[in-house]
Amino acid sequence: MTLIGTIGTDLQKQTTSTGKEYLKYAVAVNSKTKAGESVSWFNIACFAPHQIEFMEKNLAKGSKIYLEAEAKNTSYEKEDGSKAFSLMLFQSNFEVIKYPKKEESA
Repeated sequence: MTLIGTIGTDLQKQTTSTGKEYLKYAVAVNSKTKAGESVSWFNIACFAPHQIEFMEKNLAKGSKIYLEAEAKNTSYEKEDGSKAFSLMLFQSNFEVIKYPKKEESA
């Protein structure tokens, strides 16, 4: 799956139950139709250490990226004990289209 979108959440470094670190974030993709504009949100997980390192140092919420990822349905247990499903994209490659704006110092 290929997306062009904007990182819409803070990058969150997490660890799997087996101890492997990954980066979790969401990407907003804008689309235009005859009915108007809409935004679709995609949950992304990145397991490549070199990509994680680069993204943590250089990207933030608001960065625009080109993303290649594999889509997989995942399941989890909700608080009430019921099973829920979500689509998760596992990042394989990315390119930066626009870096986030740097905050100006006072």
